[in-house]
Amino acid sequence: MKHIDKFSTLLPLLFICILTTFGESRAAALRIVAGTSLISDIVKDLTAGECELKILIQGSSCPGHDDVKTKDFVFAAKADLVLLHAFQRTIPQFKTMFQSIEKQDHVAFIEEKGSWLIPEHQKTVSRKIAEILVAVAPDRKETIMRQCEARIARIDRINEECRARLASVRGKSVAAAKMQEEFVRWAGFNVLVAYGRAEDMNAAKLADMVRELQGRKLAGVVDNIQSGAEAGLPLAEELGVAHTALSNFPDSDPSVPDYFSLLKSNVDKLAGLQ
Repeated sequence: MKHIDKFSTLLPLLFICILTTFGESRAAALRIVAGTSLISDIVKDLTAGECELKILIQGSSCPGHDDVKTKDFVFAAKADLVLLHAFQRTIPQFKTMFQSIEKQDHVAFIEEKGSWLIPEHQKTVSRKIAEILVAVAPDRKETIMRQCEARIARIDRINEECRARLASVRGKSVAAAKMQEEFVRWAGFNVLVAYGRAEDMNAAKLADMVRELQGRKLAGVVDNIQSGAEAGLPLAEELGVAHTALSNFPDSDPSVPDYFSLLKSNVDKLAGLQ
């Protein structure tokens, strides 16, 4: 009976300890501002989800636009890390945000050039972000580096799968949006014409491209969702070829919540250009 009484006395204390530990764990979650969903996807993976994220530019939006809200400024002011693309350094509202941040040494810019869709580039930026996270949270180094190596291995596997999936279209020719040109070339296509954003297209430019491509064997026209999912559609219709649109950013659609699903989706679309 004494044993039971002793145990019942300890139960409330044990419950309080569990709640306290859980509360401390929640409070310790890293507060991170990510410039785009490309960055947030990597951060979420490397921290095993143990972070509170604020994404400044959503996956479906053009990354060059600034639509920073007051709540973003409030979050950033107390963030453990603000992690942005190098090109976002010059966006006016972002510059104002930097000035409001208490920990100026916790603002970092990713300088990697080229398409982050390409597996080798994705591996490079994953390692860079891992280094930055470790510098900000050295107590989490073991988790971050373990997650990073697992991510690299997964990228290598999907790279092989994508190469095999694209074998049947390698060497075919397309017209492509400039923001997808590098990735489309990586996929094995010849890009005969690369065009700009939807707002840059006009009748004269369309006529010039039609003249340049008429009579040439074209597998299709490849648009970039963030700069105009139908920018090249009039060209495809004029030439009588297939049209598709790729995304550069995860979470641009519920079906592509991360890098891996995004890469697979883009590759499947390209493989359909027979």
